[in-house]
Amino acid sequence: MRNNRLTFGINIGSKWTRIIMILIIANVGVFMLQLLFSTVSLQWSPQMINIFSDEQLGHTAALPWYYPASDKFTKLFWLYPPDTLGHLWLWQFFTYMFLHSTTDPWHLIFNMLGLWMFGSEVERVLGSRRFLTLYFTAGIFAGICCCIFTPWTPILGASGAIFAIEVAFAMYFPNSTVILYFFPMKAKYLVMIFAGITIFNCIVPKTGNIAHFAHLGGLVYGFLFVRYSYRVETYLKKWQIHQHEKELMKEQELRARVDEILDKVNREGLRNLSWRERSFLKSASKRYKKNRE
Repeated sequence: MRNNRLTFGINIGSKWTRIIMILIIANVGVFMLQLLFSTVSLQWSPQMINIFSDEQLGHTAALPWYYPASDKFTKLFWLYPPDTLGHLWLWQFFTYMFLHSTTDPWHLIFNMLGLWMFGSEVERVLGSRRFLTLYFTAGIFAGICCCIFTPWTPILGASGAIFAIEVAFAMYFPNSTVILYFFPMKAKYLVMIFAGITIFNCIVPKTGNIAHFAHLGGLVYGFLFVRYSYRVETYLKKWQIHQHEKELMKEQELRARVDEILDKVNREGLRNLSWRERSFLKSASKRYKKNRE
């Protein structure tokens, strides 16, 4: 039984796991690449991209190919629905999770802090493979939500995946104590507050650069994953077993039919086989040969 009163203080070393460390290093490394490409882009094109009106947005041919990103690296790897779906740049559902705002470093800092605070314990519960499955599928689901509800808005950041991990932590350790802005709070109440704020921001749209629907998608997916993923896996295993049993039954029926035809050959000779029996033997022979290969 795990201790259900975990307290997050300043002891960083106890929270590291190998997967969390790799994810944080990957996010920071990509952030450094973003800074490099954005700096080079500004050096080559010092003039900032103009803000276009709605009428100008309708004439895409007049826009630079990297619009609305400030550099080509961001354009290729963030999630911009007109490119992701319109140009089938489907890799963006995965890569956008590793990009963060270069004008606001707190975007990266808060995401990595959340990953460090909650991710290690969730990984210890789920195991590395299932944790990575949660992390990346939650990010992809959050991206899909943004494509549906904000189809003309680019997004970047790991927030959707982080919110899913926070929900998972609150479901596994609901009464553990989390320090939020120096105030101790139970994890279940913290996630309830996050969920309430996120839902409010989705219902009452505000101007800003926060992908609230990505946060909502992460919250919903984290809940569904913890509640139903084991059931889905159990169902899939049962289905695989059932399919395997059906294949075995078909194999037994096939062998029985082949034995029956071969017995007839021994009794009456090959010439007395019907056209259907000959065709059945040929197909059975091909199947046996394919299985051996």
